[in-house]
Amino acid sequence: MYPPVTGAAIRLLPVLLTLLFAACGIDGSQPPAGALEVREAGALLTHAEAKYRRSVVSEPRYRLHVDLDRGAEVFAGRVDIEFNYGRETRPLTVDFRDGTVLSVVLDGQPVDHEYNGHFITVPMGVIKSGSRRLSIEYEHGYSQDGAGLYRYQDPEDGRVYLYTDFQPYSANRLFPHFDQPDLKATYELTVQAPAGWQVVSTARESGIDKGESQWTWRFPATLPLSSYIFSLHAGEYAVFEDADFRYPLRLFVRQSMAQYAAPEFWFEISRQGFDYFDDYFGLPYPFAKYDQLVVPDFIAGAMENVAAVTFSENKLFRGQATRRERMYIANVIMHEMAHMWFGDITTMAWWNGLWLNEAFATYMAERALADGTEFKETWHQFFIGDKQWGYAEDQLVTTHPIELPVRDTEEATTNFDGITYGKGASVLKQLGFYLGDDVFRQAVRDYIATNAWGNTELDDFMGAMSDAAERNLDDWTRDWLYTAGLNTIEARYQCDAGKISSLVLQQSTPADYPTLREQRTVLALFKREGEQLVLSRELPLVFDGARTPVPEAEGAPCPDFVYPNYGDYAYIKVALDERSVATISRYIMGLDDPLQRNMAWYDLFQMMRDARLALTDYLDILADHITAETDLNVTADLLSNLRSGFSYLHQVPAGDTYLAAYAERFEALLWEQVTLTRGDARQLWLRGYINTANNELAFQRLEDLLQGELELAGFALDRDQRWRIVMKLSEHLWPGYEALLVAELEQDGSSRGKENAVRAEVLSARGEGKYQWMVEAIDSGDAYSLRRSRTIASGLFPYSSQRGLAEPYAVEMLAQLPRLDREHDTNFHDKVTYQLMPRLCTAENVSRLQAAVTRYDDLNPAIVRALKIAAQQDERCVNVGALLATAREHPGGVGAIGGQ
Repeated sequence: MYPPVTGAAIRLLPVLLTLLFAACGIDGSQPPAGALEVREAGALLTHAEAKYRRSVVSEPRYRLHVDLDRGAEVFAGRVDIEFNYGRETRPLTVDFRDGTVLSVVLDGQPVDHEYNGHFITVPMGVIKSGSRRLSIEYEHGYSQDGAGLYRYQDPEDGRVYLYTDFQPYSANRLFPHFDQPDLKATYELTVQAPAGWQVVSTARESGIDKGESQWTWRFPATLPLSSYIFSLHAGEYAVFEDADFRYPLRLFVRQSMAQYAAPEFWFEISRQGFDYFDDYFGLPYPFAKYDQLVVPDFIAGAMENVAAVTFSENKLFRGQATRRERMYIANVIMHEMAHMWFGDITTMAWWNGLWLNEAFATYMAERALADGTEFKETWHQFFIGDKQWGYAEDQLVTTHPIELPVRDTEEATTNFDGITYGKGASVLKQLGFYLGDDVFRQAVRDYIATNAWGNTELDDFMGAMSDAAERNLDDWTRDWLYTAGLNTIEARYQCDAGKISSLVLQQSTPADYPTLREQRTVLALFKREGEQLVLSRELPLVFDGARTPVPEAEGAPCPDFVYPNYGDYAYIKVALDERSVATISRYIMGLDDPLQRNMAWYDLFQMMRDARLALTDYLDILADHITAETDLNVTADLLSNLRSGFSYLHQVPAGDTYLAAYAERFEALLWEQVTLTRGDARQLWLRGYINTANNELAFQRLEDLLQGELELAGFALDRDQRWRIVMKLSEHLWPGYEALLVAELEQDGSSRGKENAVRAEVLSARGEGKYQWMVEAIDSGDAYSLRRSRTIASGLFPYSSQRGLAEPYAVEMLAQLPRLDREHDTNFHDKVTYQLMPRLCTAENVSRLQAAVTRYDDLNPAIVRALKIAAQQDERCVNVGALLATAREHPGGVGAIGGQ
């Protein structure tokens, strides 16, 4: 049942409309102009249609029967929809994509209807106002792209697994209904499935009728939920249980992967999460049980289905998981659990509110890990992962405000990006620091208590913040949530007689997004003492506008390194002053705090990527210090940046001059670390060594490791490490790679093994072979699988070594875009088309991509976005190459780092 305030609003709607029409001179007894609009056919729902339907449909309740025992191709069902119907002004539509409608019955009588493959339409005048019951019998095929109800048969043992994935608009591929978040409903479910299967849904089953070959599972009505977080999963899953916790916990994994499940770790993190969130939110978890399912071929990372969360199998490790890997899994568990309150109990009214769901879950996962588990370093990992993701997306030409209109469900899909997750969570972190933790927490509690089981808008959340803080946050909301772009902060200071005489924080904006924002931060001043950089002054402050004088810094010792975002509370790009750059280039390891070191390294990498620091200068700084790094989070980020550096060397024209020397230098440095380190550190250095291997010595060592001819004391390669080596050797056509691939596949015939083998084959292909793989990646025939297409696309033209192989297909790939637009959806374009964009690091290709943006501006927004990003990234690459060429001609000049 809906909360009283929602019901009251619905009951008052006719009165309010009458008053509104009267005020505007409109006769309220007649439909307003445009009211008879007919919904256009298409695999999406517009916001306008959703708002109309919300005005005439209220309090829906679903009784759903699903038959999963119809074979490998289709399932069947019947849904009874009880709802209150208001005064209609256009035909009612019921969402149901790509199915077969067998019958439609209204209040016990067959009813005329139309079905266009996207939704069912009941003509005007057929459904009368009042309490109604619509019954629909149907059939539907299993999904091929992972959205809707997906069926997977394990190639290892033939067992079958089903699961659903609905966000944002695929629940209607399971059953016909009103598939929009602000029509929350209850769901009563009955499922017929083969005997012996597990069946999992939002509620725990109330009974199972066990026949000889078929079981019938019965699930009681749920609490009111949006349809995209309802779920149905079934199959021959292995089940692990913790029935002693106050909320029964279960973990489901397919049988062939059960040995890698680590259930006690999952349950421990889950228990700690519930302890933290029950207390923080002030509302105990209300759903009685908590299931987590690790499912095959899952396209997303995880999905917050109420009480039945799904996770990709990349959350299972086939070797000894490192601490960083365990922290990653714990983070995802916490993220999805936070959604139970923020997204499931309280839910956005429409998809413009998606960012707050995802950003809040991202932010709260970090808080829960830091305050409630062993992973105290999680905020450091947040900077490396989500925050850098937000920074990267916000510097793209495709950046957008955090809060923005979403026209339809197709457009919503394009917003699952670094702005939604990374920037959104970073801005919430800044808001918590800006207002104070106690105020932020009280506001969150008030927001959830007020809006539980309902739908919300941004004003509801920010209103709770304003009330708790007792201050008006309208300007903050406008500047942060309704404008795009990443601002830059730089400390400009003068020293006199060894003391600071003046210091100003200078804030600047991108030309296209000129909003100056207010932030609370900490300014840190460091002095060099020998090899150490010692924190001499720490100044909390608020900066706003273009210039913020900092009189508190006056009289402090003249610093060698100044950092205006100490502790990483601000969302800002840091432009280091020349003295600070020179200092950290030589003494970066003198920073004791690993997070501060990592942030300084990141700023240097950004300078290189922005063509303000020559690529070779950056690589030299990295080579001088990387092996001295002891913090594995910093090491991981540096190895990732090293991989990017090598990618640039492969792409830019001047890179050939340096590639062999840097390959030899880093091969020696990284291999030394592989041999000297142990445990997690060795695994990390070995992965970095594989990723950056670029010469015969490295390839030979990798083959010897794979063949067992080279051994590392106390260490054995796991399956996934072995496949990384096979793929690297295949990419470079190392002699004998074909036999190594065949041998590895014989040892690992799992679905993951077969996927790795496909990628290795794609990496090794040349000429016509590449073209054939490209054709398969974009094929939409009966054998189409989004997962396989994504795997193929990821191996076609890796930037690290095969740029030249992509050049013959650049024009052809762009010419295929209209076809891809016709045959595939946004999900495909995000996962596959994006990877197929030709990136050649040439001015000619930049022009080609920019012309394609104009030519194809009417295609799916995800395609246009991919074109714009490819053009910008290629232009950046050209600029990196131009600076490198200049630095080569003028050594010690442009882009070089001076000494101190």
